[in-house]
Amino acid sequence: MPFAELLQAENAADLQLFANGQANFLEVEELPKVGPIFNSRSCGSCHFQPALGGSGAFINEVRVRNNTAGGPLHIFATDNMLRAGPQQQGPLTIFENGLISTPIGCQITSPHCAKSKCQREEMRRTTFRTQLPICDPTSPSFRNGANCVGERQSAPLFGLGLVEAVDDASFEAIAAAQPPPIRGVAKHIDELGSTRVARFGWKADHATLRAFAGDAYLNEMGITNPDFPQERSSCALNVTKFGVLLDAGDDPEDSPGPDGRADVDRFADFMRALDAPPRIVEDNSAQAGHALFTSIGCAGCHTETLTTSANPAAFVPASTGGTALTSTVNALLTQKTFHPFSDFLVHDMGPLGDGITSGAAGPTMIRTTPLWGLRAKSVFVHDGRATDIADSITLHAGQGGPSAQAFRQLSPPQRRQLLDFLRTL
Repeated sequence: MPFAELLQAENAADLQLFANGQANFLEVEELPKVGPIFNSRSCGSCHFQPALGGSGAFINEVRVRNNTAGGPLHIFATDNMLRAGPQQQGPLTIFENGLISTPIGCQITSPHCAKSKCQREEMRRTTFRTQLPICDPTSPSFRNGANCVGERQSAPLFGLGLVEAVDDASFEAIAAAQPPPIRGVAKHIDELGSTRVARFGWKADHATLRAFAGDAYLNEMGITNPDFPQERSSCALNVTKFGVLLDAGDDPEDSPGPDGRADVDRFADFMRALDAPPRIVEDNSAQAGHALFTSIGCAGCHTETLTTSANPAAFVPASTGGTALTSTVNALLTQKTFHPFSDFLVHDMGPLGDGITSGAAGPTMIRTTPLWGLRAKSVFVHDGRATDIADSITLHAGQGGPSAQAFRQLSPPQRRQLLDFLRTL
């Protein structure tokens, strides 16, 4: 639901919801709210490329195959944020509680990191070691049970309000119409009291922006909230360092205010109103590339066009405090045709899979990446292993293998045409 349409609707209350969500999205969280284990202190620090709400230029999440405790490996911890103790400048105390480390402590993924108590607990809990290789779910070592890690970059959030507003039947129909060799799975999950088709996250783990935000608030920032109220660790509970409380037993740390919205609801408000990425007008070369995109089979999974429901409010959940989707936003989301270039289904990608099992999404399975906004990214596929678009295509395997092979067999001018088309997205 484009932000521009909110402006045209001249609805001050909905514009204020968007503005409040944007401010919360940028907010840097402090002790003792953040942590005790986390990957970042602000949503915007991972979603910034090419603008707020986009992707990132680095890996912000690591999953460990043999981790049975749930959730990702958390890179940072509150008990190594503070350093150096009270600081003086002449007779004046200028930092009475020490300094917040930059970068925050050290990364658990660094072999040279002197791990804190919380980080050592995290390594035991998740079975992480810095020597673990990247998962290849088709390798003999993987089949023999060897441990490994799957890395993930943050996904862009543009246009996700439209994706949330698509009904389940649309995704199920796409799967049913796909030829068996490339048929994807519409992953059904139980979420917020309903069973729905998931569409958010690399393994299609969430169906709603509210749950998507709540999961990230807990697992990326360590902040408990109404939908995810349990801390991942109590390693720093009631611990004080240099006079600063590292973690308090006040869960959930995020709760609804008088307006019925918690921070996670404001994140959802912000994401729901983000524009879909704009496209560049296709020249002759890009038009030829668009036709090639279809003819070599890319469009079989990267579905170009979807349409939202006639009444998204029938299934988009209310806020954590019970505030329903506004009539203005619901109207702006109704029966909108958009072009994400994704079926939002999970597909078997063979060795390109991340090695992690998440419900119906097994080790080789990844949700089809939406291609809108592709030209603004600097690294590609789930773990950033490709540094240009052509490499990301040739890395496709499993159900994407035939299209990758067809791309390799194109003449150099045809490959340029296809890439010219993708750079319009």
